[in-house]
Amino acid sequence: MDQQSALHFIKFAAISCVLLLSGLVFANTAKVEVDPLFILPPNHQSFYEVEKYGTHVGNMQNTLTYQNGVINYSSIAQAQGLAKLFVDDEPTELSILDWPESSALTLPQQHSFNFTQAEGHKKNQQIEFKYPQSGETLIKGRYKNKAYTLTTDKKVWSRQLLLLLISSNFRLNPNTTSNRFFIADKGHVYKFTYTVLAAENIESHGKSLPVVKIKIIKEGSKRMSYVWLSKTQYYLPLKIEHYKGEDLNLRMRLTQLKINKDD
Repeated sequence: MDQQSALHFIKFAAISCVLLLSGLVFANTAKVEVDPLFILPPNHQSFYEVEKYGTHVGNMQNTLTYQNGVINYSSIAQAQGLAKLFVDDEPTELSILDWPESSALTLPQQHSFNFTQAEGHKKNQQIEFKYPQSGETLIKGRYKNKAYTLTTDKKVWSRQLLLLLISSNFRLNPNTTSNRFFIADKGHVYKFTYTVLAAENIESHGKSLPVVKIKIIKEGSKRMSYVWLSKTQYYLPLKIEHYKGEDLNLRMRLTQLKINKDD
């Protein structure tokens, strides 16, 4: 083999090796699966009956819609029975988040949160979330007719999203035992922590449904909640009990879950 032929052979061998290695790298890369950071339940409506001190006082409806990269989550409460004689308000909550479909491996970014007790009510609340720098959140809000501004390096959410975040946690890892979230509310950022207590079964509409019972604690507060997450319904709450100290303050039970199959 002359020198020129040898050089051609070496170049051909080198190119073949590069192509072979590229193919191996591509094959290995194609097999790599990146775990998602967040899983959203399908678009749905959930209906709950609300008890106060053992008496049925109203109903709550939640509506989740994800479309064109935007999450809308709304809630409305309505008084029923005797409670309607004393409470005529229909409190509403609305959270809006950006979550482009092309960024499905990232966490959603909350855009806004609004709570309306009644027109002109001092407990009405509006919050806007801005992200001027990576890892930083600027919170501009209004509560009790006063404006405020907060800046934090925490990943922050509205209080309305807490149970959706926990639902996502369990769908990502059914063996999770505890986690914490930071919630912007009423001019402050609070840490909420959930802890798994037990796996149980709850009777619902004549069926025994498997659930995970968790305890949620708000840092620095005497209030706490017990939540029973339905394993067969996207780990959405089947029952919720809110306590103030040792006293049961409020109980909610899921009466209907309507999945929007056409979305």
